[in-house]
Amino acid sequence: MNLHRLLLLGLLLLGLMLSMLAPLSRAQPPSQQDENDSNRNSLSPRIRNGVVPVPLQINELQAVNLVRQRFEGNVLRISLIGEAATRRYQIRMENEGKIFTVFVNANTGAVSSGN
Repeated sequence: MNLHRLLLLGLLLLGLMLSMLAPLSRAQPPSQQDENDSNRNSLSPRIRNGVVPVPLQINELQAVNLVRQRFEGNVLRISLIGEAATRRYQIRMENEGKIFTVFVNANTGAVSSGN
């Protein structure tokens, strides 16, 4: 009798384990679209929306040096503004009490006056 119960219990456990594995055997591998969506969601929002950052050709120090070749004064602040190809450094300067703004294209190094 104990052997009969033990055999029945073993069959029940085997059936339970097989029923748990059945959904896994029916699972489909992720489609290419699902994989692309997963990869896309791991990207930053700007890249995910089709805006790919363009590497800067000019760094802050180079921008300040370019400005100092054309304008006298003290640099008060430098900020990177704009998107992609239109990125530029906005440099606030002061000379003899007057504050002015100069822009440096972050890709080309072109310098232009803001006022």
